[in-house]
Amino acid sequence: MRLKLLAVLVILLMSATTSVANPGGEGDDVRSRDCAGSCHADPSINGQTDATLSVNNPGTVYSGLLVEITTSIQGATVSSSNLMGMALLVNDDGAKDLPANTGWEVVTDPNGGTNNYVEVRGDFSDDTRSWTLRAPSTTGTYSLYLAVQHGSSSGGKAMTGISAPTMIEVVEVPENLPRLAADWEPVNSRTIGEETVIEIETEDVDSIEVEIKQGSEVITMTVDDSKFTVPAALNPGVVEWRVVMHGEGPSQTSPWFRLTAVEQGWEVDEMALYLQGIAVLLLCAALVNIKRPDNEIETKIYDNTDQIVTQSVEPISLQPESRWSQQPTQQNSGPPLPPEGLPAGWTMEQWIHYGQEHLDRINGGGGQ
Repeated sequence: MRLKLLAVLVILLMSATTSVANPGGEGDDVRSRDCAGSCHADPSINGQTDATLSVNNPGTVYSGLLVEITTSIQGATVSSSNLMGMALLVNDDGAKDLPANTGWEVVTDPNGGTNNYVEVRGDFSDDTRSWTLRAPSTTGTYSLYLAVQHGSSSGGKAMTGISAPTMIEVVEVPENLPRLAADWEPVNSRTIGEETVIEIETEDVDSIEVEIKQGSEVITMTVDDSKFTVPAALNPGVVEWRVVMHGEGPSQTSPWFRLTAVEQGWEVDEMALYLQGIAVLLLCAALVNIKRPDNEIETKIYDNTDQIVTQSVEPISLQPESRWSQQPTQQNSGPPLPPEGLPAGWTMEQWIHYGQEHLDRINGGGGQ
């Protein structure tokens, strides 16, 4: 049975193809570029994307502060699912290429998460996506790349590609520059039907304004004690907003932040889950114990000592003894006695030893 199961598994593995990308994607995550080979297809049969890829240079970037990075994809021919994986990287080596390796932090990705790899849908003839990053705390020149992977129109290959590097200069924060607090991070998601209050933390700021996109328009929200309220969403969607900060230094405008409304998910109480797991384990142990025979039944079924002793004693004690007790009688009884009985004056012992000789003499013609 095990050999049959193993054979079935081997056949299934051999029949699986590695020539196409995963049509359902792998999901947003923190991923290196080598996932283009290991997660989606065999690197030896990948194709080269026909898309033009680029990362914009945002201009002046201050160390430790938030900055908006825009990535562009143009002229991509994708599969019928219109799904594409995008990764923001710091080199094209396929190793140690995550933004965190050089000090970047993804604060908001195009899907509202905090991942450097996201999967998006579109026609990708001219697609632009925004990422909010926190710049490295150390000044210097840094490179950013955009890598993509997607299916082909024929469905036969996994297409991959990576942009040329965009060199970004990170400089020191000027004195008295109005800015968001170094440890402040925006709220990225909320549930449908939930009103959201956002508190903004700043440094060297005298006043702030919050701008929010409403369709093609940008409106100003009321800010009270550094807080503002985003009305509840009735359907899944994204609200984009930003902060304009005024102070002694030059006014600053933050990147656009994205607040994504999602449907209520299942809530899991981990402690309750652990307790349920323990309860199921104990239940299984109890069922096994109930099915297990008690000692008396085990002894009755498996203890055959009496039968073994009886079977072993009888052949040894009876059969060999009777065999050996009969053989001396047959071998030492002498020849059959004549009809007239023992010769006159003979004893039985003499007949046993000399009876045959006596018969031979009689049969030979000699008498006693």
